[in-house]
Amino acid sequence: MVTGKKTAQSLSDSQWFGIERYYAAFKGMAHDTFTQSILGLIKEEYMKTLEDHVYVLTEKGEEVLEYENDRLSYLKHLNGLKYASIETSCWQVITLYVQALSNSLYGHFNYSPVVRDYSVISKVKSIFPKSESERKTHAEKLYREVSRILLEHEPKSADLFVKKLSGYHRIGSTFEQLSRVEDLSQEETILRFRAVLHALINKIVYEKKNFPMLHSLIGSYTEAPALTNSASLTFKMLKSHKSIEEIMNVRNLKMSTLEDHLVEIAREVPDFSLIPYIDEQEVLKLKHFYNKTNETKLRPFKDAFPHLSYFQIRLVLAKEGGKHATGSSA
Repeated sequence: MVTGKKTAQSLSDSQWFGIERYYAAFKGMAHDTFTQSILGLIKEEYMKTLEDHVYVLTEKGEEVLEYENDRLSYLKHLNGLKYASIETSCWQVITLYVQALSNSLYGHFNYSPVVRDYSVISKVKSIFPKSESERKTHAEKLYREVSRILLEHEPKSADLFVKKLSGYHRIGSTFEQLSRVEDLSQEETILRFRAVLHALINKIVYEKKNFPMLHSLIGSYTEAPALTNSASLTFKMLKSHKSIEEIMNVRNLKMSTLEDHLVEIAREVPDFSLIPYIDEQEVLKLKHFYNKTNETKLRPFKDAFPHLSYFQIRLVLAKEGGKHATGSSA
């Protein structure tokens, strides 16, 4: 989960355990590194083992976490489950656009772009202002929008984000350089940067009218649902008016797998209709029960609505946004 392996299980579990923000927090981390980190915490008596692969904080660990609470407040801006899949593309467009805009304002057109990806270069070219007056206007607007977002973060995190940007006669710093200069671990440096980036993306998703410049840069990336590859293919087939039976036969899927896909789609696609799978009145009853009880397990829903399947319950809770009731019926 912390490496961002995109499976229906990891996506669902991140909600089940209420740790959506930490999904893909450490991309590329080796399992041995994770294990050694756990063992280190146990050795320092910050954690203890309950059973195989099950750990809890000790009193000492709770005290340290409480003490570090303010310093770690930047983590609240992380949203790995929603944005880990698009953060790289969003950042590449932003940093290349800023570099190109900065250099053009100084009349400097012979520079090495910080991003070589053809799709990113094409995207920036397609939206880049043609005249000098337009470029000045866009630069001012972009500066105001990014500044508004950065002011909502700790100065240290905002500073890291700015230092990652490239411009006229300036190449953005690497995470290694930043961690050394700021006297932070590389892990914290990366997490602080990603927290600011996720907050920026979140603004584009929910307040796009207030950030038109940034929306013109990365808005297209935020509109695609964050589905696993397999669920994405199922979604495409549904949009092509394929029936459930056709999808199962063509893709050789079990019903349980297809149900997992539908729950994932319900969670990620706002306009996905549940009515083909459950009566509208039942949807309203389930929503009312969820809002009234704030229940966190599937069993109470099944007890209250024995005539409904676990799949139907999961489907409604996924759409409603229930953090702890979107896992598999198992």
